[in-house]
Amino acid sequence: MSRCLASVAAVLALGSIMVVSGLGLQAIPKQDVLGKQLLYLPTPEILKLASLGNQGLMADLLYMWSIQYYSQFSLDEKFLYLETVFDLVTDLDPRYFDAYRIGALIMLLQKSGDPAQHKAAVVRLYDKGLANMPDSWELAEVAAWDAHLVLNDQELAVRWMKTAAERPGAPPEVKRVYGRWRDNIHGWTIEDSIAYWEEVVSEATRKPDINLATSHLYDSYVALHRRTLDPLLAQFRQRTGRCPESWQEVVKQGLLPEAPLDYLGNPYGVDPSTCTLVARKRIRWD
Repeated sequence: MSRCLASVAAVLALGSIMVVSGLGLQAIPKQDVLGKQLLYLPTPEILKLASLGNQGLMADLLYMWSIQYYSQFSLDEKFLYLETVFDLVTDLDPRYFDAYRIGALIMLLQKSGDPAQHKAAVVRLYDKGLANMPDSWELAEVAAWDAHLVLNDQELAVRWMKTAAERPGAPPEVKRVYGRWRDNIHGWTIEDSIAYWEEVVSEATRKPDINLATSHLYDSYVALHRRTLDPLLAQFRQRTGRCPESWQEVVKQGLLPEAPLDYLGNPYGVDPSTCTLVARKRIRWD
């Protein structure tokens, strides 16, 4: 009964705040009939007191109000007080997943203003959420895809996807995406890639996940072997004036103790047109 009364009191408190805000908005000039140029919001401390201990409910009410408020703006207008409002919601409820996600989405939608400032606000909001929700791989994954697809910041995307991959319960798909993205940016060595994909293979339980991770691991080993074997082919051609037809010829020249095999134990080939290593990947996908 006491919780019910507290909830009702919190609703009435926020309602009173919105009434006062509405009275203030009436004083705004006619050209701003929607009241977008001036916003009366209490501080987090006042809202926490007004919630009578029910901060989650107060956060819900403020979140729903914010959605309605920002629906008044067109995309080419400046979204006023945006970061302030969603900071307020997430101060009241630090584990409010939707507030971080929708707040960032609205920030990404606006077209007016400085894109760099919009991006910085998105990063601050997501980083705040990731700090407040250390067990949520889902929020980190959402943030990573926003960075990858919308912000077009691949290093930021890799940072957030790495966070997602390292959190408890993250599925193999998340770890696979992280590994693929990390392979595509500078600063990730072939040895790092091999270590990462070996871990993914060892942790995967579903056949499709094992096969996909094995495919990435195979490619990483090919890159590692190519680094050593391609120069040997060049050395053979320098000695003989031609490209070897097989690795056995390289062995006979004393450049290798035996013909090299790939990660799966299959022999490598030689491309006669480029005189480079050829890998013949054979992975069963059924």
